Parts: sequence; C-alpha cells; structure tokens
Amino acid sequence: EKMLTKEHREEYHVLGQIFDTYWILAFQDKMFIVDQHAAHERILYDRFAKNTDKIPSQQLLMHIFMDLTEKECEFINDNKEVFVKLGFNMEQAGPNSMRLLEVPSDVQIVEAENIIKEILESLENLHNVSPQELRHQTLQITACKAAIKAGDKLSLMQMNFIIEELNNTMLPYTCPHGRPSIIKFSSNELAKMFKRT
Repeated sequence: EKMLTKEHREEYHVLGQIFDTYWILAFQDKMFIVDQHAAHERILYDRFAKNTDKIPSQQLLMHIFMDLTEKECEFINDNKEVFVKLGFNMEQAGPNSMRLLEVPSDVQIVEAENIIKEILESLENLHNVSPQELRHQTLQITACKAAIKAGDKLSLMQMNFIIEELNNTMLPYTCPHGRPSIIKFSSNELAKMFKRT
C-alpha cells in the first residue's frame, strides 16, 4: 500500500519533525509517523540496487590506506569486480594493506573505511560468500551509512522530497534491515486509544 501519490499531494501534510528523528504526517483519515533514517535508507538501498551495471562512484584525491588481515585482502582481491560494480575500487598496497581509490558518490569519504570494515565483519566466513550475499550486505551497509541520521534537523522541503522518493520504492514501510520506516494509525485506532469508541 502506497502512502501517497503525486495526485494525493494536496491532501497530505507533513506536520513537522519531533526529536529530530521522526516526522508526523496527516493523510486522509490516517496519521503516519516516519523514521527519517529508515526511510532514507530504503530509498538509497533501492537506488543502489537498481544500478545492476555499476553504482556511480567518486575518485578519491587522497587514497585511503586500510590495515586488514591477509585473509580480508585476499577476499577483496577475489571479489574485486563485485566491489567495483558496487562503487568501491580497491587495490593491494602491502601484505596487510589495501588502497581505496573510489567510493560510491552518495558515501561521505570519512565513512568509507568503516563501511568496508563493517562489510567484512558482517560476512562471518569469508571463504563461503556468494556474490549475491556480498552485494546485498554491501548495499545494505552502504545505504545505512549514507542515509540521514537520527538527530539531523530537516526542512519541510527535505521531508516532502524524501517522502515522495520513499513512495517510489518497492517496500516503503520497511528499511533494508526489516525495521519499520513508517508506522500508521487510522483515526479509528486513535479514537480507541483515547477511549472515544
């Protein structure tokens, strides 16, 4: 079920942001609470996933050198093509070191090394990872790190833009980790909570 479409744009109102994390929306006879991080994460995951050819990347002017285990370096080299398609271009820089040359355009450079390390940690047994599993984990972690955070103050224009983008995704009600991005209350449910019915 889609929360709104462009035709419904006039009927739907963002009432504001609370705790710099959640948005309150009113639409027809429903109230929605949106988690801004989970919502943006879903948008980014779907955007990345659509790029089956190659995710747009940015070249680093200052290469990042990462200290890794020999096993991790070997895994990256064995899956170099998968990583490049996902926007991460790396090359061996020493026996236990990789040089990061490119990262996805949506990723903040300061987050790049953490993302690679988190991907490697999430794949418990590096010997037994399918390209599909590596792709899913990389997309999920990259989307999470690139998404706006809880605590980020946003304007109404930014919220409206993200909600419209969210509505174009396949699963607007959940983030890629399966956590809710939207919680919905009908006017009847609210009436019951306030013992009006």
